[in-house]
Parts: sequence; structure tokens; C-alpha cells
Amino acid sequence: AESESAACDQSGRFVYTSVLSRLLQSVTCSKIRNNATSPLLSSLSFNSEFLGELWRFAKGPGTGGLGMYSDRDATATVEAMVVFCDLFSHQLMAVDDDEFVARYTTHATNNGIIADEVVSRVRRCLYDTYWVRPVSRKDVLVPSRIDRESLEVIFNCHRLRLLLSGTKLFNSLHERWSRLFRSTSFCDEQTWLFPNLVTKGRDDDAVMVGGISSSNGAHMDDDGLSDSESDASPMDVDASSLDGNGGDNGVQEPTAAEEENDALASTFSDPKMARVLTAIPQALPFDRRVKMFSSLVMADKARTQDESRAFRQAMMRAMDSDEEWEFTGREQAEIRRDHLYDDSMEQLNKLGRKLRRKVQITMVNKHGQQEAGIDGGGVFKEFLDDLISEAFKPDGGSEASPRRLLFAVSPTETLAVNIDAGRDQATLSHYEFVGRVLGKSVYEAILVEPQFCLPFLNQLLGKQNTLDDLRGLDPEYYRHLNGLRKMSAEDIAGLGLSFELTRGGETVELMPGGSSTAVTKANAIRYVHLVAHRKLNVDSAAATHAFLRGFRDLIPAAWVRLFSANELQKLISGDDTVKGINVAGLRAATVYAGGYHPSQPIMQWFWEVLEEFTPSQQRDFLKFTTSCSRQPLLGFQALVPVPCIQQIRLTEDEEEGGGSQQAGGENAMISKARLPTSSTCMNLLKLPKYKSKEMLREKLLYAIESGAGFELS
Repeated sequence: AESESAACDQSGRFVYTSVLSRLLQSVTCSKIRNNATSPLLSSLSFNSEFLGELWRFAKGPGTGGLGMYSDRDATATVEAMVVFCDLFSHQLMAVDDDEFVARYTTHATNNGIIADEVVSRVRRCLYDTYWVRPVSRKDVLVPSRIDRESLEVIFNCHRLRLLLSGTKLFNSLHERWSRLFRSTSFCDEQTWLFPNLVTKGRDDDAVMVGGISSSNGAHMDDDGLSDSESDASPMDVDASSLDGNGGDNGVQEPTAAEEENDALASTFSDPKMARVLTAIPQALPFDRRVKMFSSLVMADKARTQDESRAFRQAMMRAMDSDEEWEFTGREQAEIRRDHLYDDSMEQLNKLGRKLRRKVQITMVNKHGQQEAGIDGGGVFKEFLDDLISEAFKPDGGSEASPRRLLFAVSPTETLAVNIDAGRDQATLSHYEFVGRVLGKSVYEAILVEPQFCLPFLNQLLGKQNTLDDLRGLDPEYYRHLNGLRKMSAEDIAGLGLSFELTRGGETVELMPGGSSTAVTKANAIRYVHLVAHRKLNVDSAAATHAFLRGFRDLIPAAWVRLFSANELQKLISGDDTVKGINVAGLRAATVYAGGYHPSQPIMQWFWEVLEEFTPSQQRDFLKFTTSCSRQPLLGFQALVPVPCIQQIRLTEDEEEGGGSQQAGGENAMISKARLPTSSTCMNLLKLPKYKSKEMLREKLLYAIESGAGFELS
């Protein structure tokens, strides 16, 4: 009797879940904003007991794939998981980070839903639908009446819905994890990763050469934030189209973001990998995505930096004209060191998208003389590093130089757009320029210093910021604002708030008639979200749009969507957890020339000295040898060419003069022995064969700290 009762209960669950799945199909889709007004979805999503029971049924006893269509239990499990993903995604829209941590990151929760278990289970479902048995184009078609009786067709339709609903939940949870992982990581990074993703060819050669259109970015979402579709996913398919009620056979016009993602997917040689990268990139390890990103850049450079092609085009123009012409194949600029920013702004900003080409820099010293360094790439790297340090300075400057105040230090000690910098065209042109310069550094894989706040990084990804993102800008402001949601009606009334804000002496309404609308317990949630939206998305909109126009001249929006906000910061600045440089990694990657060998005493001294340097001195050394003060994101083995130490022999006179001092001098004078030099375009350190470890330390420190640019000898 107990067995029959259990079987009856199980059968009831199957039927109930199937009916519920069909009901929700008409009110759910992968675009979360379209779900907010559904009473059915809301009532079920916030029923904790029901959601917990549904989760227990959906995850089932197994831990493998989704089974086959002939398995009735497998079909029921897929339907249950679809319903759970729809309901849980909807609930998460109204749950802030603190509530999420309290409810879903401990096994003491009352409904049995644990965040890391949900991530793990949904990942397995998506691994099946994206990789093992990918959902195909035929599964998107509306089944005929005859096909509706086919178990296989029905099962495949459910798998399609699971792919859509699971992707929505997987991305929603990952976005929250990216905000919380530094403070409360509810799962390991490995939990997000698909296992055993073997692709065709190497990750750094994953893009088909010529697959990137020359118009790539011509239809970019330049304003980045105003278009409500800017955060669209390539999986944004309305689930209502699956039952044939979508209008025009369920076909919808693609948004600009969807077209960008489609164009990006078409450039990858492996179609399955392309779908993963454009829909759920977090399923692939970060270092592999960096290699994929690099392959995108290299494929684009094959077109934009092809000097032989430019030469042929110049010859054709010369044949059609009697004018004299000079071909260099590169953009050129002459920059005065003491007018670094102004000269760069004047000469480089006008290039626009042409900044993707190679740029040859000639530096001019304070005496008006050209420096001796010939730009084979090293001069440009140092120039760009110095320019970005100057451009993103959050202090100094004056009213006559608003560029120096483009960014301000936020309470999180990261850079945020300075909303007091002004919105005039001159100021916005500076934002556009620094966006273009930062895009160039990413395009050339030159890591730079600026650390940006989370809301600004979200905007670089084309995402709208929400209330929880405010913590990444101003934690204290977020705490007070979010506290309104939990205050009593009397306490809220006592604050005397209305739907308006005052900034810089100017009062703005948060909604029409806001100045005459009091904040009450009933509308406090709306007020909180409107304030956050104003502070995060509206106040800085003009400056951010200008910055994005410049940045996307070099880096299309779809390319950076391969990363989360924190990962984008690593792409810009490297791993900020590494202090100084990884000396052991540099040592393992270094080769030797001119008679040096790693077993020689001087090489042992060299590595000991470098280990003993302070983190600041280590970065100075790296800039001295490579023109970049931050180590490569994928390690020193990724440097091209590989780091090299070349022996420079000292003359007899230089060897005898080691350690000498000027008689009666106040400070010890540098010995007669020559200083170390470098060829930064070759990542080559030219190190004289000093006679002692002390002499090597003295000479190396003098060279890297002199700040002599390309004129030191």
C-alpha cells in the first residue's frame, strides 16, 4: 500500500509539473524584464515551501545527464527543472545580496535550496544541452500536431526550454557571485566550469582569419546604456514562440546586441564553443577566454596592421595621382614629454578607429630634442603606460584642464566618473579620448594601472547597474539607502523624503511629479531603486557614453562580454593580488645570450637581487626591460619575444673602476662601469658582467630608478 501511495504521489508530481510548465510557458522568457508583471510567476516564486519542494523534485536522485526521451522520469525532471529555473530567476530579481547570502548560502535554510548545489545542477543540465547533445535548430521549430504525439519531439522541446531558462538562471547567479566572491563566495570558481571542453585547434588560434568583418563595430551600441536591449543575451528567445503564439511564427527582429553576438559567434571555428562563449562564457576558465580574446584581436590585427596591404593601397593611390607620397605603414606622432597628454590628445584622438593601426611615437625631451630611442614597439608601450597614468589622475589640474578631473576616487578606493567634471562638448571629447586610449591598451595587451569601480566596469560591458551594484561604488550610501526597505512606516514618514535628489545645488525629480510625492512604506522600494538608478546610470551617462564611443572604436562590445566585470578589470590591469612581480615565473621564462648561462654566479646574484627588491622596484625593473610595469596576464611565458638577458663585457678600465667614489664628495659616485640598458621592443636586458653582487645591485637600481627614458647610456 505504501508503495502504491508513493507511486501515486510521484505520478501526481509528474502531472502537476507538466501542467505548471505549460502554464508558465506563456509568461516566461529569457529576458527577465518581461517577467516582472506576471502575478502567477510572482505568487509561485515567493512561496518558499513550494519552491523548496519543487527543487527537491527537480534535482532528483541522479547526478548525471538528462537521460533520454524514452525515459518518462527524464522528461518529468527536465520539465521540473525548467519550472524551477523560471521561478527562482524571478525571485532573485527582488532579493538583495544580503538576503541571498542569508537564505541560500547555508545548509540551515528552511526550504533546502543551497546556491552552490543549484549552480552545480544547472551547470550539468547546460553542459548536456550546450555540449554533449546540443540543442539544434530543428528543436526551435514549432512541432506539428502529429509531432506533438512524439515523445522525442516533446522531450527536445523541453530541452530547448531548459536551455533558455537554465541559461537565464545560470547568468543571474554568476552575476551575483561576481559581486560577492571577494566577501562571500557561495561556490568555488570551478563550480561554474564545464568539464572536458575539447575544441578544434588551440585556444589562441580559435578565430578564423578573415572571419571578422571590416564593419565590425559599425553598428555598435555607441551609447551603450540608453538602449534597453544593450544587455541582451544571444539566448534571448521568447519562450512563448515555442507554442506557436509568438506572432509571425515566433520570429522576432534581432536587437543590435544580438547581431553583435551572432557576428562574434560566426568568427569562431568551433560552433559549439562559439555558442558557449556568447551565451555562458563563465563555463570556460578565465585563462582560456583570455586566449580566445587574444585570437580575436590577432585576427583583427591581421587586417588593421597589415603593412604590406597598406603599402599596396598607397602604391595604387600614387599611380592615380601626380602628388608625391611617403609611406610608413604606421600612424606617427611626435610627443613632448612635458606636454604628454595635450600632444597625445591633439594628434591621436582624431584617428578614431584608425588607432587600431600601429602607432610610431617619437619622444621629445624638455630641451626640444628628439630622444634617441627608435620605436620598434617599446617606446609606444612606455608612452601608453605614462599617458594612461596621466589621463586617469583623479587629482591635480585646474578649471582650465578638466581632463585631470575626469575620474574621482570612490569610497571603495577605485576610480569612478567624476560627475562634477561637466557635460560640455570639450569635456566629453576628453572622455572619448581616454576611452580610446584605454581601448588601445587592451587591444595591444598592455596592462595599465587604473582600477575602476564595479558600476563603471558594468557599463563597459554594456550592462545596466542595479541597486546591489551601488555597494561597489559607495558601501555606506548603499547601506543607508537599502535600509529604507526595512524601516517602519512611521520612521520613513519621519524622514520627510520625496522622490527627488539634490546634487551640486541642483534638484532633480526621480519621476514626473516626484517633488510632490512623499516616500512611504508602500513606495519605499521604488524610491530606493530610482535613487540607485540615478546615481549609477543617469548622473554619469553623458560621460560614460562618450567614454564608450572611444573604447569601442578599439574593442567591440561583444568582445568584452566574454568576461565579468572583475575579469574585465584583470584584462585591463592584470591580477591585483600579485604584489611586485612573480620572480620565479620570470626566471623560468627567461633565456640567455652573449655568453650568459643560468648556472653562472652573476646570474645567481641577479635573481637574488631581483627577489630582494621591493614590489615597487620590481615593477620599475619590469618597465625598464619591457616598457610595462605590470606582468602579463597569462604569465611571463606569454611575452613575445621571450625575456632575454644578454651579456655585455666590461673593459679593463671599467672593471678596475668598480665601487670608486669621488674624493670629498657628499654622495658615493657611480663607478666607471657602464649601466645596464635594454631593448624594450625585444624584452631584452643588456647586463654588463659585474664583478660583485653589490655592484650589480647598485648599477641596476640606478638604471631603473633614473627615469631617463630612452636617453640613458
